[in-house]
Amino acid sequence: MPITLSLNKEFFESIGVQLDDEMRKALSEHYDSTLSDRVTTEIVETLNDDQLQALQALKDAPDEELQTWLVANVPELNEIIEDEVAILLGEIAENSDKL
Repeated sequence: MPITLSLNKEFFESIGVQLDDEMRKALSEHYDSTLSDRVTTEIVETLNDDQLQALQALKDAPDEELQTWLVANVPELNEIIEDEVAILLGEIAENSDKL
């Protein structure tokens, strides 16, 4: 399930971080991967056994089909995504002095 939010130059500058393009790209890729993993974990924790089996059956389905299924079966999907985005952005901002 692709979840993306561009961590562009302006975002990093807003938290006081100056990164070259290569480092910004690497951090953005790490962010995308981490966010996807966290959202997936949270979604899986909300599903019952039948839903887990149905989701597993969709592992090779097109993104649109997967997204349709998630919207229909995970009523709190938007909240899960918003929470995980906020947590991850907070972690990045909190640790910006280490970048």
